[in-house]
Amino acid sequence: MMKQSAVAIILTLFVASGWAQPLDMPAQLDAQVRSVVDEMAEIGKAAGEALVHQYEEIVVEPQQELEAAVEQVESRRLESPECVAAEDEEINRIVNAAHEDLHSCGAVAAHTSAEIASDVNAATQQLVFGGYNLGRTYNKCNSYKNSVLKQTCMAKFYVQATVYLVSARSSIKTIRKSTSERIPAVFADGNVCTHSASSQAVLGLQEVNSHIDACVSRRR
Repeated sequence: MMKQSAVAIILTLFVASGWAQPLDMPAQLDAQVRSVVDEMAEIGKAAGEALVHQYEEIVVEPQQELEAAVEQVESRRLESPECVAAEDEEINRIVNAAHEDLHSCGAVAAHTSAEIASDVNAATQQLVFGGYNLGRTYNKCNSYKNSVLKQTCMAKFYVQATVYLVSARSSIKTIRKSTSERIPAVFADGNVCTHSASSQAVLGLQEVNSHIDACVSRRR
């Protein structure tokens, strides 16, 4: 489930990256609009890559540590089946508790990551749709045959374009600051949570191993 969430994060952030069609407006303005959308898309790409990389460290690494510790205990079952069997209840308790903690920590990290992805994607889509709205306004202005109406419409169009570009730059600045703060925070909280859970489980399984050692010694 959490791996699917991680995949969903990266897909969500690339939804708006397909900006390719030229807008029907003056070339200079088209370039400016394209620039702000591309910049936001790059923020989304970087955020997606960072979140997926963090997922690996937050969820996968602790899980692998736990699995390695369990395998170490299980590898002794062939040589000392009775001694290992005597610890089965404790092994199951440790592993089940660790899985619950890892799932809980990972779910929180995945949820927060999805919120970040959603925010970046929404901001990108807003810029895309705003750009297309500018294009529609420009077409509307050009459709007027009356020169006065056309001139008035174009004046409104350039005001709209100015507002759009100022707002877009503000949005980019806000999203960039937000992701630079929120993504490391997700990692800091999630990483401590999951690695603490796996470390506790590993220590518990090491103690189980010592009990198995004692059992084997008594049977010799």
